Amino acid sequence: MFAARCVGISLAVFVLLYVPLSVAVSRGWILMRHVCGPQPARRAADLLFTVRVAPFALASIFTLVFTLPSFLLLEPRSIHEAVGRAPVVLGCCCLMLLVLGMVRTVSAQFMTWRTLAQWLDGSTTMESDHAVPVFRTGKEVPTLTLAGVRKPKVVVSEAAVALLTPSELRTALKHEVAHVRSYDNLKKLVFRLAAFPGMMGLERAWGEETELAADDAAVSSFSEALDLASALIKVSRLGSGQSSSVLATGLVHTGTALSRRVERLFAWKTSSSDSRGRRWRYTLPPLAAMLVLAVATYSSALNGMHAVTEWLMR
Repeated sequence: MFAARCVGISLAVFVLLYVPLSVAVSRGWILMRHVCGPQPARRAADLLFTVRVAPFALASIFTLVFTLPSFLLLEPRSIHEAVGRAPVVLGCCCLMLLVLGMVRTVSAQFMTWRTLAQWLDGSTTMESDHAVPVFRTGKEVPTLTLAGVRKPKVVVSEAAVALLTPSELRTALKHEVAHVRSYDNLKKLVFRLAAFPGMMGLERAWGEETELAADDAAVSSFSEALDLASALIKVSRLGSGQSSSVLATGLVHTGTALSRRVERLFAWKTSSSDSRGRRWRYTLPPLAAMLVLAVATYSSALNGMHAVTEWLMR
């Protein structure tokens, strides 16, 4: 009974945090973008990803750091107390969300594995300067796509190889490698695990920013910008549709306006380096202060959390 109460309370607290936070994110992310204003594509993509996974991450951390320890350390094991109706209902709702996320995750992995096997059937390896393997396939779909999570591969169709010049193909491959370095397919898998309705708009906005960020990472000169713009236009004419259930990222993302990407590339200019190290320098002191405060008040926080769980079990 003690273990059942522990699991029920932990799941109930998780869902009580996860659902309101997810609703707030699904309704407020557009306002957040307006408040933050225009940002570089990479920074905007990172911010949107952080906001998207924040409810799941915060609810998990709070449950593991506060709820579970408070129950294990402060709840008497000798008391045979029944689990209340509220923890049971909330725990079942939590299990439904978690199971849905796991099913979506496994399904996406299986679909990706099966689709990639079909794409690679009869393919040949292309020479590449990148660590990511590149395969040339006679299949019409995909035209030029990065697929997979653990061992991602770039698949290029015969039509794309015939249509693109060597410099255009080289720059297009750099675009796909940029997705690998940003772990974009892995982030798509995380989205499926943290399942919650109403997040499609946020995920679509994140996808658009990742495409722009990959464009920026692939281009280091105006000539490369023109090569990538030309490759985008040519590949878009070939068609590059693919199932949304596959963990893949095509050169022409169906959710991102092609005209916007081409205009950005035609207007390319040398961008200043992203000062991530400098931003972390300003972020670390507040994080350190919050950590010290959490450690100093941890005991009283556990007592308060235990009082809340006692009330919840009634």
